[in-house]
Amino acid sequence: MNLLKPSASDQALFEKNIKSTEQWLTQQMLGEMKLTETFSEFSKQIDQNLFPLLRSHVTMRQLHPFIDHTDHTCYRDGEVNTNSQPRAEAERLIWTRSPLYYMVEKSLPEMRFDLTDSKNVKLFPIFSDFKEMGATDYIAFLTPFGNFDTALKRSDGVISSWVTDKAGGFTEDDKETLRRLVPLFAAAARISKREETLTDILGAYLGPLASEKILDGKNQRGDGDVTDAVIWICDLRSSSTLADSMEMPAYLALLNQFFECLAEAVMEQDGEVLKFMGDGFLAIFPTESTSTIAEAAQRALDAALEGGKALKEHPSQARDLQYGVGIHHGAVMFGNIGATERLDFSVIGPAVNMTSRLQDLTKELGVQILVSTEIAEKVTVEWQKYPQQRIPGLKDAIDVYTPI
Repeated sequence: MNLLKPSASDQALFEKNIKSTEQWLTQQMLGEMKLTETFSEFSKQIDQNLFPLLRSHVTMRQLHPFIDHTDHTCYRDGEVNTNSQPRAEAERLIWTRSPLYYMVEKSLPEMRFDLTDSKNVKLFPIFSDFKEMGATDYIAFLTPFGNFDTALKRSDGVISSWVTDKAGGFTEDDKETLRRLVPLFAAAARISKREETLTDILGAYLGPLASEKILDGKNQRGDGDVTDAVIWICDLRSSSTLADSMEMPAYLALLNQFFECLAEAVMEQDGEVLKFMGDGFLAIFPTESTSTIAEAAQRALDAALEGGKALKEHPSQARDLQYGVGIHHGAVMFGNIGATERLDFSVIGPAVNMTSRLQDLTKELGVQILVSTEIAEKVTVEWQKYPQQRIPGLKDAIDVYTPI
């Protein structure tokens, strides 16, 4: 226990340092904040200006299709360690053995453990690690965003823990300082999380390129740009028959396996998957100059070939699926279309229609990939050229090709 009472001058300096940290956190909220850097600096300011801080940790649940939560951990004299944890059962097992899990399960807004007491050290595995590092005290806070019960149900808030190696542990002043500063840091974290969530959600549902344009202000109906791109359209064959013959969960699983192979192949080749359309999808490979058309065309073809290979090797009945891919190059309108209160960010134009027709022709010609002359002329592979094909809406027949 700390028995020495700080002098008036020490207390004044302590209060001054608290206010300085509060002002700094406020400035962080108003600036271009990076949460990892903010948390690291926040921890350093506490350790250097307020009281010894051996370790600090903060975790937040993510509203993300693939990530469960993100942890930030900072040790004295070390860089902050940030980890985004996937939605995995193994990670949950580790989480259930932590003091923070106990805190959430018991709905405790604050929790403290004296780490000089051997009985406390035995409560959670991580406390033994802290003890070996010389820790003397541990305190944690559950800071909800909004109503406590609702936030707890949604895992919406900040859970933070703070470990000191100070002789005697945290004083009452130290605890009050954390109670004062942690909510302010949580407010900064909430702003950062909301901005990150917006970027994550837009990226997951629209693609990185479209989401970037929307965040840059292209968010009104009719907003968009005319750009050149290699257009890539894929469609699953006999999907209606499959849907009728399978239970819905099994059909959805099969459809996701199909998308997993083909769409991920596109993304691995730096293509932009813009839209899933029932049992198919639309993607583009933007071309900023004439010199990049050949490169984009090659990447688009590689995506079709590699995606087909991955599907054929898939350890499920997905390997038996039949599909068609159409690939073309041309000018497209890339922007907002839709009704007054329901918009979509996609590509439209004659080049998109042409690509769709090429995809349709794959079924008639019995091949998986068909490309236009604009693509075939740019990619040096062996092509099989078909007799000229009539395309609805076009006056003249066109040449189409498939790789051999």
